[in-house]
Amino acid sequence: YHFVRVDHRHNYSMYWYWIYLARGKAAEVALTAAATTHNTSSLWGYIPLLPQIILLGFSSLGIAPYDLSFALFCQTFAFVTFNKVITAQYFTWYLCLLPLCSGRIKWNSKRMLISLAVVIVSIVAWLLSAFSLEMLGWRSHRQVWIASLFFFVANVNLLRSILGGYRAMKRKREALSAEPGRGWACIPAKGKKSLPYIKKRQ
Repeated sequence: YHFVRVDHRHNYSMYWYWIYLARGKAAEVALTAAATTHNTSSLWGYIPLLPQIILLGFSSLGIAPYDLSFALFCQTFAFVTFNKVITAQYFTWYLCLLPLCSGRIKWNSKRMLISLAVVIVSIVAWLLSAFSLEMLGWRSHRQVWIASLFFFVANVNLLRSILGGYRAMKRKREALSAEPGRGWACIPAKGKKSLPYIKKRQ
């Protein structure tokens, strides 16, 4: 379905302006020419799938064998971010997977907090520009497109921060696991003391 879907309405994707212009061009020509344009647009529609295929392959081979739930989250997040069509309900696709792996991601780092703040700002910027286009009737198509580009960059940066936070927690886990009697469960929650050290019997 996503191979051929093109929809410029309520679309957060950075491709939405290209879709809007392509559909407008097809509407101006004759029916025969429109069919040819549609076929050409369909061929161009496969190009945005290349980054998705590369990222899905990387996460499948590089992450899934070691942490399946985190790989599923990264795959869905990357698919939504790089998709030609992104509407609001698409966010629930990866948010529902987040509880499965959120405990293995470092959320309280400075880089992570900045990345989350940038995503929130990009969403607000997109909503304001889209409101001016769809509700007020202003000719703010390029402003919405710029906001879509900002939203894309913010999400890519957030994914990088999540991967970095995951690696940081993984190194901490490996360091604790190297000591006898300690492991992942021994990482103390914020504001709590660590569990007492239990020596193994010889």
